[in-house]
Amino acid sequence: MRNKIKLLFIKPHFDALNLLIEVPLGILCLSAYLKKHLGNQVDINFLDLRIEKNKKQVLIDKLTSYQPDIIGVSLMACDHNFFDKNIKTLKKYSPEAKIIAGGSYATYNYSEILTKNKIECAVIGEGEEVLLNLTKKYLKNECIHDIKGIAYQERTSVISTGREEYIEDLDSLPLPDYSILEIHRYWNNPFIMGDIRAEKKRTHVMSSRACPYKCIYCHDIFGKKLRKRSPENFFNEIKMLYNDYGIKEFNIVDDIFNVDRPRMHDILNLIIDSGLKIKIAFPNGIKADILTKEDIFLLKKAGTYIITFPIETSSKRLQKLIKKEMDLDKIIENIKYANKLGIITNGFIMIGFPTETVDEIKKTINFAINSGLNMASFFSVAPFKGTALFELANQQHKVDYKIHNDFFVEKPYYEAATGFKLTHIQKLAFLRFYSLKRILTLFLKSPSKFYFFLWLHHKFASFLRFLLKIIRKTISPSRVDSTAARC
Repeated sequence: MRNKIKLLFIKPHFDALNLLIEVPLGILCLSAYLKKHLGNQVDINFLDLRIEKNKKQVLIDKLTSYQPDIIGVSLMACDHNFFDKNIKTLKKYSPEAKIIAGGSYATYNYSEILTKNKIECAVIGEGEEVLLNLTKKYLKNECIHDIKGIAYQERTSVISTGREEYIEDLDSLPLPDYSILEIHRYWNNPFIMGDIRAEKKRTHVMSSRACPYKCIYCHDIFGKKLRKRSPENFFNEIKMLYNDYGIKEFNIVDDIFNVDRPRMHDILNLIIDSGLKIKIAFPNGIKADILTKEDIFLLKKAGTYIITFPIETSSKRLQKLIKKEMDLDKIIENIKYANKLGIITNGFIMIGFPTETVDEIKKTINFAINSGLNMASFFSVAPFKGTALFELANQQHKVDYKIHNDFFVEKPYYEAATGFKLTHIQKLAFLRFYSLKRILTLFLKSPSKFYFFLWLHHKFASFLRFLLKIIRKTISPSRVDSTAARC
């Protein structure tokens, strides 16, 4: 029996030109849950490698100085090679530590993670209760194999114990534990979810878990039954962050914030009645075709300055295929009304679905350009393991998960499957969309002109890098030929 467990959470870094760095909300929730139930029996430390410069040395220093009993690594698809690069370091400098993998990548790829890296276990799905049960077992030096919600390796077999029951009463959860990080370090990164920002002091918040809809490209780490915090509970988190940390901008990242309209109205009215002068963004999107004018007006009144409309595709055939059938006319109507109120309208567009034709891609891009949106992101489809999209894509062309693990990979899945240069049309769509008139409109609507110019600089710098890359590829063969001729 131990008196205390030392747990180190690690958020991996992955190489990307415009790396999004946001507050790791999932880890903060796990930390708060453990502290609530174990009190002084658990000591928690956190290392976010995304915000460190000398990443390898910082990792070694943290392992050496802290000597954790448990190392919990949060993995998304883009972090798939973290253990390939760091497992030896983890085991060398913390040889006695139990290494646990969690997150969406671990949920759907636990077999590969366990067999390659020989770690203790992987957490499957929602993590709070599972990690609590694991920590209790380690405190008592007991076997973990009877815990629900994990996968572990026994000799040559990988064994899954299934998923733990989801936490139904989200109000019973403590507020995220911001004490384990230095929040100001997340305010200086120029690359954020949603691109535009209104305030420097900002963070993510989540008022519900899961989504009842069946879109084939989405994960189900939280299940498919929508679970909601009460309006009062969610508002208390906003108030705490505003008062204790001076946060003025809140990015609501629910999968579907507006599915329960009366609850949404209650939350917005609590914010309005409180007199808090805050800005609200929806970088993860909301269900655009069930919005009403009353909803949009109330969102604006509460401080919303940007709404993301996840349109994905304008093709009725593809909407049916991906199980996301939408009323596009209603979406256009809502975009127009939001624009009228001065809200920035952002759109998510996905191109490169399995079976999608080039003509369908072009029509979706044209729809976005003519929709009235102020902003748009053109994502290449990434078929993540554990989704129905992954199974569909595999039927057309085998998905190489080490390559097709992100929305901005050099060679998207569709390009590998068809040979069509999707990255080219993706960049050209961006250039066609952002006309001078659209950029001027966005400038006028942006609540912070400084952050607008920061966004503009990075967006077009990224496009110029792409253009130079194409030019180099075009020129280099002729240089080789002329060199050969001279020889």
